[in-house]
Amino acid sequence: MAPVAIVAGGNRVSSAAVAMQLAELGWDVATFCRDSTASAETVNRIRETGRQALAVETDIADSFSVDAALGRVCAELGDPNVLVNNVAVTVRDSLSRISDDDWRAVAGRPLRGLFVASRSVIDPMIRQGWGRIINIADLPASVASGPHDHSTVRAGLEGFTRTIALELRAFGITVNAIAPAPPAADIRAGAGPRIADAAGPRYAAQIVAAVPFLVSDGASSVTGQVVHVGDEEMV
Repeated sequence: MAPVAIVAGGNRVSSAAVAMQLAELGWDVATFCRDSTASAETVNRIRETGRQALAVETDIADSFSVDAALGRVCAELGDPNVLVNNVAVTVRDSLSRISDDDWRAVAGRPLRGLFVASRSVIDPMIRQGWGRIINIADLPASVASGPHDHSTVRAGLEGFTRTIALELRAFGITVNAIAPAPPAADIRAGAGPRIADAAGPRYAAQIVAAVPFLVSDGASSVTGQVVHVGDEEMV
């Protein structure tokens, strides 16, 4: 029976890339997503590799929804060994203009989703004596030129990663973060100024390149770390 991984949240391009990478490494993969129809292509591609796949519509910030989704994963695929929290960061406006509701959406909801999803998999991982939690700050393309309230979520994500890494290391569970660089202006000669597409395949490739090592047995002593990745060609 293949090991099981869950990819929770994030934009479709980067989440699909992570899910496919895990499948190619031999994992059965479940995705927690808002729209399972939108994830159908990823599910089909994973199944073509010979691995099992499942897309579960989930409100990642709601504990009842996440617990129900986890129950389905455990019943159909088995207990998860890996959780990838792909935390979508949203940029709304400058501090003086952002409303209470916007702030809850920008900062409160992503960090709550990170907490809820991570808490849900701890017991299954402890039972198995092995687990990997990877937290990714999934940046929008606008962060290079827009307001930087996304930094609050990023700081919360990194602090949460370090805190629960200390708590869970005794159980054989590692917790690390991947911090993609914001998209940069392309200033190469003749290129003209432009912003890289943070939600595109190139950006997703930066993220997935760090995943194989972090989920491997070779990373058993690597925990509480923040892995910074970026596209040198776009700087």
